[in-house]
Parts: sequence; C-alpha cells; structure tokens
Amino acid sequence: MSACAMLSYNNVTLAAWDCAKQAAAQYGVVIDGNSGTATSNGFTIHWNYDPQAKTAQVQCTDSPFWASCSMINGHLNTAIETCLGGHNIEMTRMVES
Repeated sequence: MSACAMLSYNNVTLAAWDCAKQAAAQYGVVIDGNSGTATSNGFTIHWNYDPQAKTAQVQCTDSPFWASCSMINGHLNTAIETCLGGHNIEMTRMVES
C-alpha cells in the first residue's frame, strides 16, 4: 500500500510526546528518538518530533492491504489527540484552508 497522509501537530510538549510514545508501544511500535522509522505487524510508521518548535509529524508509510489509510490515520489521530488532551494542550490550525 502507498503511504498515508502525514499527520502534523503543534504545541506538543515533551510530556505529550512521551505519552504518544507509550501509546505507540502498545501497538508494538518502538519510538526511540525524536525522528525515525519503525515497522511492526506489517505497518511502517515514520515520525519527527521537534522539541524546540513543539511540532510532531507522524506518517504510516506502509501497511497491509486490508488496512485503509482512513482507519490507520483515525487510530493514530485518536491516540495522539488523547495524549494532547490529557496534557491540556489545545491544537491550533497549522495550515489555513
């Protein structure tokens, strides 16, 4: 499968990023740095966290045929927004439409 759309977040504190790493670990994805790529159970995830800018990008770059990008990004977004909300972080629009 081709890559899914990249998800971008701002106002991501270190505590929220640590929460996101713990959430990823529950799916077998080990995030061991601020940027990298990991594969687990047929899913390849790429991430980049910039602690100075407090931004994070996450993208599924490969997945099994049965997993749609809408499903994958829905799960990723829910997990990350749960972490952001748990640390009282409000999202602001990164790109004007």
